[in-house]
Amino acid sequence: MSDLNLTSELAFLYNLQQIDADILTRRKKLKSIPNDIRKLREDFGVHEQKLNALKDQLSQVEKEQRSQSAEIGALDEQRKKYQTQLTSVKTNDEMKALYNQLEFIDKQEEEIEDNILEFMLTIDDLGGEIKKEREILSVKSADYKVEEAKLQEIAQGIEEDISEIQETRQDLVQKIAPDLLRQYQSRTTTQYASLVAPVVGNNCGNCKLTIPPQMLNEIKQSTKKIACPSCKLILFELPDSERANGATSE
Repeated sequence: MSDLNLTSELAFLYNLQQIDADILTRRKKLKSIPNDIRKLREDFGVHEQKLNALKDQLSQVEKEQRSQSAEIGALDEQRKKYQTQLTSVKTNDEMKALYNQLEFIDKQEEEIEDNILEFMLTIDDLGGEIKKEREILSVKSADYKVEEAKLQEIAQGIEEDISEIQETRQDLVQKIAPDLLRQYQSRTTTQYASLVAPVVGNNCGNCKLTIPPQMLNEIKQSTKKIACPSCKLILFELPDSERANGATSE
């Protein structure tokens, strides 16, 4: 690094900062993708749960309908029994009692048949809801697979981009003075933090503070590290090409 002046070293470090900021942004996006996939699965799961709940409800209603139908069968058997007994009654009281029992059976059957009709209507309604929910779930399933595949593709692209950027970063690290690199790395141990900032016009490229003329001259001379009085980042003069583009620190 001895053949580089301070401005060049700081410029290299500034580029490294920008690369690290870019990597950090991409990693944050990469980290958010599993959560996006989880939300897709949760949305799909809501419709699955609704469909399963409807199926359970239908199963219960069908079970109750079968139970009521079984009761009618039992009442029919009881009616036949009473009708057979009518052929052998010997008194009016016995006959009256049997007719009362038959009338009671008729009323019970009528009530049960009304219940069965209600069950049938409910079964039809539930069948329609289940069909509709299955159609929704089918569409959701297709959409979910497409969206998940897109997110997986995005994640793979980000990982590949990071890998390429890391190679560029490694080449850049070799151009930075070891002491300056260590100083920067000590600031980024736990989180991303800038160490240097370019001068843009007469201002600090980070906090926009106007730099005094004397300090600007010292920065241009590049004989020592000079920190911004406000944000404390080390200032350096941008190369002409970057200065023309109005580059600023991120």
